[in-house]
Amino acid sequence: MKKKINAFSFTPKYDEKEDRLRISINYDDLQNRIDFMMTRSFVLKLFPTLEDYMFKFYEVAEVPQVISQENIQKNIKEDKTTSMTDGSNLELYKQEDELLLEVQFSYVKNTKMTIVKFHSQNSEAIAQLDANSLKQIFSIIKSTIPFFSWGISHNL
Repeated sequence: MKKKINAFSFTPKYDEKEDRLRISINYDDLQNRIDFMMTRSFVLKLFPTLEDYMFKFYEVAEVPQVISQENIQKNIKEDKTTSMTDGSNLELYKQEDELLLEVQFSYVKNTKMTIVKFHSQNSEAIAQLDANSLKQIFSIIKSTIPFFSWGISHNL
């Protein structure tokens, strides 16, 4: 049986050893945490799909841009929905890494929200997000991509 959780926090980090992006969902909640790993190939497919989705439902033409560390710090001070990751909890509560196989986006017309489902073989994390939250989360994920070593452009 698949583990299903509601996703409330997203903490991306590049794992140099695995050469993958780790997305820790609910990083500080031991019972409701999932650590997904995203391959380079998956990332290269995800962001163009996200761009198409954002344009279709939110008429936003650009892919979420890479956020600099300075802008992340500024955003944390201004936006009450973001916060600094507690690095000790990130490592302390680390779960077994699960390969992310699919991300599904579903638009809810009456609320103008998006349901995002992250799927691995054994787990599923579900989040309901508005357009700004969706852009913000994927911008922060994008900021952890090692563009140079992966040989891809920042304009992904």
